[in-house]
Amino acid sequence: MMSTRAHLGIALIIGIVSGLFCAFALSRIGYGAGDFGWSLRAARDLLAGNDPYNYPPGPLAFYYPLPAAMLAIPLTWMTDFIAGAVFFGVSSGILAWLILRNGKPWQLLLFLSWPFFYALLYAQWTPLVLCLYFTPVFLPMLLVKPQIALPLALTQRPSWLGFGLTLALGIASLMIYPCWPWAWTEQTSTYQGIIPPPPLLVLPLGPLLLLALLRYRDRKTWLLLLMAVMPQRVLYDQMALLLVANNLRGMLILVACSWISLPALMIFGGWLNLPGGWKLWILITLYLPALGVILAPTLAGWVKQRRIQFEN
Repeated sequence: MMSTRAHLGIALIIGIVSGLFCAFALSRIGYGAGDFGWSLRAARDLLAGNDPYNYPPGPLAFYYPLPAAMLAIPLTWMTDFIAGAVFFGVSSGILAWLILRNGKPWQLLLFLSWPFFYALLYAQWTPLVLCLYFTPVFLPMLLVKPQIALPLALTQRPSWLGFGLTLALGIASLMIYPCWPWAWTEQTSTYQGIIPPPPLLVLPLGPLLLLALLRYRDRKTWLLLLMAVMPQRVLYDQMALLLVANNLRGMLILVACSWISLPALMIFGGWLNLPGGWKLWILITLYLPALGVILAPTLAGWVKQRRIQFEN
């Protein structure tokens, strides 16, 4: 058993290392604050009294809910790539601390997965959103990245604290900009970054995910299925799938499978050039391994039962 001080030390190291790697990646790519840059710019617009949604559809548009800009306000004074790196490092450190507090340190292996490294390259919100899996305090992430936070929220025990924090953030955002939900909805209606269908409907393999219902009482079954019906992008949005692992072996399998797409990307020259389409690769390397990890206890029980019957 590790002490609280050890937990904090490990989480601090993970946060610092993640932030430094993120800073290096952002500075080398020349991508400003990464995907966090949209929230950062919108936060600066709010402070300047400008409309953060007053941009034409395209690369300059702000496609996040307004609370994403509000949460970025404390970092607006920093240089873009430093702000992105600090945000990502703090998010990673908090996630690491929650994992250790949960008593399953092997879950830290998710920081070695391809989805995490992909999120690091672009300073994504995903590590902070994943904190919702471990504590309802992060329920306000529903107002930041709803398509990823919703499966985590629906598989979390209800909490008045989480609900209260979400309500407070929502009310504060409406006080700042009363009509932002309409402006955001209008902006996202032109967004081309998420391509239907969701993973569950990707043929021919997507419907196989329904086999997870064989373990319908398992919380992780519903995390997998809810993720599979959500619109999403590649690859950081699938990081939550690593949470379905029940033990060290399962996590090692998921982390190893997550890297399969990297050599394919190098061979074929990007996600859009992958044979069969990128969603098929997401299914093969992330969703189907997660399904296998969920069904493993059922399959093991079935094999044991068959063996007993054969011996008798």
